[in-house]
Amino acid sequence: MIRNQLETQRLRLRLFTHDDLQIMFTLSTDPDVIKYADEPVKDMAEAKQRLEEGPLADYEKYGYGRFAVELKETGKVIGFCGIKYLPEIGLPEVGYRYLKEHWGRGIATEAAQVCVDFAREDLKIEKLVALIVPENIGSVRVAEKLGMTKGPLIHIYDVDAFQYEMML
Repeated sequence: MIRNQLETQRLRLRLFTHDDLQIMFTLSTDPDVIKYADEPVKDMAEAKQRLEEGPLADYEKYGYGRFAVELKETGKVIGFCGIKYLPEIGLPEVGYRYLKEHWGRGIATEAAQVCVDFAREDLKIEKLVALIVPENIGSVRVAEKLGMTKGPLIHIYDVDAFQYEMML
């Protein structure tokens, strides 16, 4: 059975819903947050489209996708983390994005580790990747803490990114 909620000491990871539109908009418009990841959305309609064509569609198509990450202490959604299947390379990726005020507190590693465990235990994934632009030192550190190793530099989504990898 595939779980639809994960927990760590500080975090609750749950499926996104349409009620998460505002946080998706915020995570998709802050230039620092999306610097290495995406183009900003123009408005709430585009944020809704990303939510529907991203995590919500992935849940339907693959049975899993990025989770909304909440602080247990407050119940506030502070970002997302999870496993996303990338048909462009035929592999699942662990990825995340957080509001700036939560950077540098170990949250990305904590959430990503429980997602790696989820990929192994629930999804029975054998190989997991993280696509990381070389300049994104914070994400490189998270990948290394997870035990990933740097693989090839690939061109994907109009950028060059290292394919960090791990066998599960």
